[in-house]
Amino acid sequence: MWIMENRVVKSLNRMPEQPVSRRAVLLILALALVLPGCSLGVMVGKMFFDDPKMKSVFRASTGTDLTKGEKTILIACSTTHQILSRYPGIRIDIVDKMSRILDTRNVKIVPADDVATWFDDHGEWGDFSELADSFDADYVMHIDLKTFAVVVPDSPHLLQGKAEGRVSMMEIKPVGKSGNKKKAIVAVERSFNVMFPTTYPVPRESRSEEMFTENFIDRISAQMARMLYDHRPSEVDL
Repeated sequence: MWIMENRVVKSLNRMPEQPVSRRAVLLILALALVLPGCSLGVMVGKMFFDDPKMKSVFRASTGTDLTKGEKTILIACSTTHQILSRYPGIRIDIVDKMSRILDTRNVKIVPADDVATWFDDHGEWGDFSELADSFDADYVMHIDLKTFAVVVPDSPHLLQGKAEGRVSMMEIKPVGKSGNKKKAIVAVERSFNVMFPTTYPVPRESRSEEMFTENFIDRISAQMARMLYDHRPSEVDL
């Protein structure tokens, strides 16, 4: 596919100089013909703008760039008892995988094990104010995983991951005259829907369910992590 892309670009470069707008239209039309299964927007952005970064959901909502390492964020994940009975470590796995990705982006995160220990001691998240105060966090990201499945319904020999949920990002602000108490204020809420692979299921014989599940959790974690840092369109899973 990348060979076809290069051929299209080279052909267009050999064309006489045209106004930018006309050349852009010609490029888009050409790519639409030869690259129907790819992300056209991503490729056009790379060719014209050198794959510029997209502002993250978090920075667009709070104005804070977490990659500067000046603010700390705490990530919490919750899910249903039904999902936990089948995948008992899924909450920690998602947060831990996210933490590894974000660590490479210089994002300061409260360690996942510390958050898990706090939850075990308290039994519930509450309104996240006490949790954030315990770790002196500036922000909290709560991932509420509502559905999670890796087997295609009525086709146990096929694997395709599907997950749905909701993400809440909160800013921790002092309240009262003394400012000693803190309150979690929701800055943004977003629903999410992840499918893996996005095209078609894979036969169970080609990959074990355990390995497939781990790969699917990797995909979910990467998508959630990208909400917290500016990224290039080419980083998005196609």
